[in-house]
Amino acid sequence: MKIVETLPNISEGKNKELINRIKDLSENFDKIWFISCKSDEYFNRSFISVVGELNQIETFLFEMVKICVENIDLRNHSGYHPRIGAVDVIPIVPLISTTFDEADNLVKRLAKKISESFELPIYLYEKSARNEYRRNINTLRKGEFEFLTKKMSFPEWEPDFGPNHPHPTAGATIMGVRDFLISLEFHINTLDRWLAEQIKQEISLSLPASVFLERKQNGKFSLTLNAKEGDVSLYLLYSKVKTIIEHFGSEIEKVSLPSPLTGKLFLQSFKNLIGNLDGELFTIEEKLLTESQITKIKYISNEEK
Repeated sequence: MKIVETLPNISEGKNKELINRIKDLSENFDKIWFISCKSDEYFNRSFISVVGELNQIETFLFEMVKICVENIDLRNHSGYHPRIGAVDVIPIVPLISTTFDEADNLVKRLAKKISESFELPIYLYEKSARNEYRRNINTLRKGEFEFLTKKMSFPEWEPDFGPNHPHPTAGATIMGVRDFLISLEFHINTLDRWLAEQIKQEISLSLPASVFLERKQNGKFSLTLNAKEGDVSLYLLYSKVKTIIEHFGSEIEKVSLPSPLTGKLFLQSFKNLIGNLDGELFTIEEKLLTESQITKIKYISNEEK
């Protein structure tokens, strides 16, 4: 079975009914698993993780975009996270038995269908980008929804698919194949912003990772790191951050996972830790998904029988 992960970010972090509709949508597919959803009211944004079979993911994402385009109006949206679209970004990550070309073809088929069905401009990023300057998502988001009309008036910002103007309420959407990201959030025991900024700067200089600093409701700070799987191992990432935080006289209170990690990442980190692990690295789950046709078992209540 060809398995991919998609992590759509939608510009809605308060409307639980809308998020539940997307979760319920995933239940219509026997080879799609809704892994997690982190909604943030401060950002007014939801970070969704869904894993599934290649073709079913394509259908699921089209239906998800339809729900969002019909229900999210960026003219009335505010939040502390940059965005250009109601569905701001749709990353596709090949997980099991899926090549880059297969994932990239999914992106292009879906981008064409979405742009034609909803008059929604699509920009390709990361490994799917047709121009080097569009690989970085921050470049694509610059100016956000509010300046998108002016930005798209320049020839260099013509979208890869769809009309050369924003959707009036849904803006534009960014799509593409990217590497699996290791994402860790370190909660540190300091109320001092200057100190937290120093820690952030040192981490940024020491690791191939994007670092985001956030003050929590209790006044303390957290540091969220996103790093590509091939650039650094989970173990080395954690060890280096821990060393830097302790160097500045602070401590880690807890570590949370903003998005799910694969078992293979933990295996690779274990290999890096002990140094001489022999044999093939794989998880039981990975082997099952590669060699079988696993589907979900839907619970049927007594009333439905």
